Amino acid sequence: MPLRTVVLLLASSLVSTANVVADQNAPAPAQTPRPSTQTIAPAPAPATAAAPAPRRTGQPVNIKVDVTISDQPGTAPATKKTVSVVTGDNMNGFIRTEANYAGGPGNVFLNIDVEPEILADGKIRPRVALQYDRPGAPPNEGGGRVPFKTQIRENLALILESGKALVATQSADPAVDRQVTIEVKATILK
Repeated sequence: MPLRTVVLLLASSLVSTANVVADQNAPAPAQTPRPSTQTIAPAPAPATAAAPAPRRTGQPVNIKVDVTISDQPGTAPATKKTVSVVTGDNMNGFIRTEANYAGGPGNVFLNIDVEPEILADGKIRPRVALQYDRPGAPPNEGGGRVPFKTQIRENLALILESGKALVATQSADPAVDRQVTIEVKATILK
């Protein structure tokens, strides 16, 4: 191929490339603006942080919560234990009782936690947590199986009228003929 042909091909190639680059850099033809049919929504207002609701404080009054445990083994008369806690409205109170039996079931507990709250209608909502252990009878000589200790755990939230007791739970011992009843009474002290 003669040199003159090579030069002409190169020149023509350079002109084509220059035209392509010029077309890419040329401004777009002006278009007539058309009215928009869409409405533009206003920008949303910046979110304001909502102030947290103030923590409810209890009323300046005490509440007495009585928890009565009735424990009836078989046909024997029921034994009753009443535990009372006085605490402020919407405040915690608790009692911890522990007994140790030598050579027996070990530690036996009677623990009660309460948190009463006076509601807007004047009723009381006590939250009651109960741990009640009862030692079983000593092992019998006949070799029969007797529970060493029975444990009851309860967590209650009730709605009560001041001064009126309510039977909250009745449970049966899983091993022997025994029934345990829990009664709760909350009274606003004035």
